[in-house]
Amino acid sequence: MRYMVYWKNMLKNKQGDAPMRDFDTTIEARAYIRGCVDAIVTFDKRSTDEKLLQEFEVKTIKKGNL
Repeated sequence: MRYMVYWKNMLKNKQGDAPMRDFDTTIEARAYIRGCVDAIVTFDKRSTDEKLLQEFEVKTIKKGNL
């Protein structure tokens, strides 16, 4: 089983969530999200951790769907 990180509602024209990267564990996926959020907050002082963390989601995917 693999886990895909999605950025919710990031695709234009309401096409859905933007897939970012897949991982072997949810721990890795959540660490990746935290890293993305930390990078964004560092460069955009208007953003907050709490708001951005809600923008990402981890979904289970089958290995054949990569």
